[in-house]
Amino acid sequence: MRCHTSPVTTPSRWTVLGSGTLEFQAQRGPSCHLLETGEARILVDSGPGCLQRLAERGLTGHDLDAVVHSHLHLDHLADLFPLLFHGAIEDRDRPLLLAGAPGHRDRITAMAQTLYSKLMRLPLAWSEQPPDRVLRPLGALGIQLGAWPAEHSQHPRLLRFEGPDWSLVYTGDTGPTDALAAAAEGVDWLVAECTAPDGIPRGRHLSPSSIADAARAARPKAVALVHLSPLWADPQDAARAVAKQLGGLAIPVIGATDGLGLPLPYSHSMVPGGLLEMS
Repeated sequence: MRCHTSPVTTPSRWTVLGSGTLEFQAQRGPSCHLLETGEARILVDSGPGCLQRLAERGLTGHDLDAVVHSHLHLDHLADLFPLLFHGAIEDRDRPLLLAGAPGHRDRITAMAQTLYSKLMRLPLAWSEQPPDRVLRPLGALGIQLGAWPAEHSQHPRLLRFEGPDWSLVYTGDTGPTDALAAAAEGVDWLVAECTAPDGIPRGRHLSPSSIADAARAARPKAVALVHLSPLWADPQDAARAVAKQLGGLAIPVIGATDGLGLPLPYSHSMVPGGLLEMS
């Protein structure tokens, strides 16, 4: 039996494990994030490469309490199955909570059984939450999770996480939608996809102007940009583009890199030009 690392209560934070897309990028992996709060570790999306990113931090699947998916595109999902494989061949002493949109269990089970029938042998718990804008406990992990409708495909949701003294919204993939401002109202961090500059069509995704529109209405304390395509040579180019659209509105904007840690609640040390906490 391989025992998981003993949980340690640490300050809450969100770590961007993958800040890119499914395109070939040497410095940016596909979408995956790690939320650590209290004794809980929650993987939010599981794009290709997330197992390596976890291993770089000394973590394995045994250290995760839950995996939450914004939607089921490959760049947000694919490494779930290697994660399940490791859980199936090694003992796990507690269920892994898998959370997604309604029908999540059936879809994941069908995909897993097609790939390898033994993937579902590890103990699992399930949580399915519609985009009904209602905050609910995420298992017994001490946080609340709410889902808002997103404009994309494969059952997309905007996700709002809330702890005792912090809140964060993660867009997953979405086109412009009024639901984003409602979901992100007053949060510490808006972690927003920013796939491409304005004027370059990239399907149903956000660009600097649509992110600025949402931030202007929601007034988050800060914005971190993720899901950055190769069209952004430097993540801070995306940040500057959003800041320009915000005009004089004093909302800090950061272009994320892989490994960027966002403190929860927001800390002013993360302002552009200040400390970028890397983990």
